[in-house]
Amino acid sequence: MFAAHPVVVRLGDVHHVRAIQRVNDAGELVFFSAINEGMVLTLADHADIAEHLEDRLGAMQEDGAPVEILACDCILRRIEAEQSQKARAISEILRRHNVTGFSTYGEQIGALHVNQTLTGVAFFRPEDDTN
Repeated sequence: MFAAHPVVVRLGDVHHVRAIQRVNDAGELVFFSAINEGMVLTLADHADIAEHLEDRLGAMQEDGAPVEILACDCILRRIEAEQSQKARAISEILRRHNVTGFSTYGEQIGALHVNQTLTGVAFFRPEDDTN
């Protein structure tokens, strides 16, 4: 439930997901990442995970498709995909776009831990390579 309805914190002009891990016995939310006192959390709008992935990977192919993409996908995205019955569609999209990788628990951006991300490195052929 929490993976499908993430909350975000705004830092500057960028929103970062602060994924909820569970509700404890006292009814308090426990997060995967640190929540500092005074941080304002906002419920994020939900987009179709498969459509969004296809759009973003497709945009990378405007000047030619990557030979391979090495990706780290937050496990919370996998949970969301399974719960929304999009896991097969996402697997097909990743296969079609030559994505190889593994699941993580988010990513570290400076001092900030961020959840529900897919981060990768795309490898392209050199521009003068015709093979």
